[in-house]
Amino acid sequence: MPTDNADSAGMLAHLHAFFVTGELLYDDEYAALGMSPLFAFVTEAGWVSNHWPMGASLLQSPGWLLGRAAAGLGGELSPHAATWVVPLLGLRCWAALVLAWLAARIHGFFCARAGIDGLRAAGLTAACVLGTPLAYYALEAPARPHLWGAAVVTVLVIRWFDAVEHARAEPEQAAGRWTAALELASLAGLAAAIRPQLAPLCLLVAHERLVAGRKLPARRRPVQLLGQGSAAAVAWAIWPLLLVRVQLWMYGDLGSYVSRGEVELHLRAFLTSTHHGALVWCPVLVLGLLGVAVGAARREAGAVLVLVLFGLQIWLDAGTREIEAYRVLGTRTWTGGTAFGPRKLLDAAPLLLPGVVWLRRWLVSLPEDERQRWRRRLAVATAVAVVPTVLLLAGAWLDPRVTSEVLDGERLLIAMSLAFDPGNWAQAFEQRALPGRVSWAVALVVGLPLATLAVLDLRARPASSPQRQSTRRSAAVLAVLAVLAVLAQLGLSWILARSEALAAAEPSRMAEAARRFNPRHEAWVAEIPRHRELLRRRLGDGAVD
Repeated sequence: MPTDNADSAGMLAHLHAFFVTGELLYDDEYAALGMSPLFAFVTEAGWVSNHWPMGASLLQSPGWLLGRAAAGLGGELSPHAATWVVPLLGLRCWAALVLAWLAARIHGFFCARAGIDGLRAAGLTAACVLGTPLAYYALEAPARPHLWGAAVVTVLVIRWFDAVEHARAEPEQAAGRWTAALELASLAGLAAAIRPQLAPLCLLVAHERLVAGRKLPARRRPVQLLGQGSAAAVAWAIWPLLLVRVQLWMYGDLGSYVSRGEVELHLRAFLTSTHHGALVWCPVLVLGLLGVAVGAARREAGAVLVLVLFGLQIWLDAGTREIEAYRVLGTRTWTGGTAFGPRKLLDAAPLLLPGVVWLRRWLVSLPEDERQRWRRRLAVATAVAVVPTVLLLAGAWLDPRVTSEVLDGERLLIAMSLAFDPGNWAQAFEQRALPGRVSWAVALVVGLPLATLAVLDLRARPASSPQRQSTRRSAAVLAVLAVLAVLAQLGLSWILARSEALAAAEPSRMAEAARRFNPRHEAWVAEIPRHRELLRRRLGDGAVD
């Protein structure tokens, strides 16, 4: 598993800096991880750049920290293996458990909200996991933030859907449910702390409060919405505030590390290119969009908002800027660099989950014969749509270069054909073999306790009524998120003060980091035109900005 792939190295550096060294200087972490020179540089404010949001690091920490403990049981290991490799295996174990927990939650949502039987719901859940990059980013790139963002957004969307359904059924009770609004706001804030482009999902909170308050008297409605909205804004903002504080400290302002120049939109390429195009690598997204479109046509509550939010995420992902020296937020293609398909869209993909419910409701409204015909069509379409993604998942597992190659049509077909060669599987298993003691240590120290927690959560006894159960869960989730947010803010204050003190005690440390990192960074940025030429040769003149 690579640790020097920009995002992975940046996120692992977060974990080590937060929980081991207690400082955000990052020079030692980048040297140990071999961070890509494209992103390793000292900023104008005098600190090593690490622009990756740290929200995901908080969610990753249980697996990574237990992985460090597992390293002590893995026998004699090199310092590098004990410090970086085994903790990463622990993180992967935790990510696999989160993926399984997420699949169980999605399955339960389909069964309970859409009225789909268990077997069909299992098939739809498999399509969500295997027809999107979820499985890849859990098992192959767990250090990246995308699985963790998708997990939070899944919970947010399910809780939002339930809250809106309850508000429509019992508006008098829903109007006063502050816990629902605060829970949704906290989840939306955490999502923004994982991926800032998810910040617009706070509109789900506003929508739920508007639906809940629609039956209030005209005089009371503005006052109640203002009070609840203010409280929800605080619950939301405490999470992105983590990013703002680090941004101001590390770069000096909120925009100094963003590439200059105009943003160009590559919408067609983002959706249909063989080079990580969303609908080519993950055609199952079409079915999700179909469900949301059906919901919008039938005027289901929130369907138009979901469609707008998902369209906004596509627009954000399809925009590109030229990468410049000391400006990390530029992309030379719509893929955002090394990726499995539309990785930047994965975090927002759970927005399509309600589309399954709305599609089911439409099917139920049809005459029996027509309903059966549509069921067969949709079942076949879903099964066929998952095939390309599954083949590409296998290809990326067999040869990790698949995710970084510039793939024209011919190379895409080659990547999809890798799974049909038994020799590739034998070679991959041999290359990925781990010492038995390491696997057992990770399974016992990381897998067993965290799997127990996941099972206990899934088997939690329901309350005496759905309303009481929803209120209790909202209060529990809100309490956990509030405690985590406060601890994160306090911890960040301590770490920033410690970083300042360490830099003052070693005034040459950042200057030495600049001598090591900055010339290589400038040299790598200067090589970008060569990559552009490769893109043009393989994908045409419209492939680059």
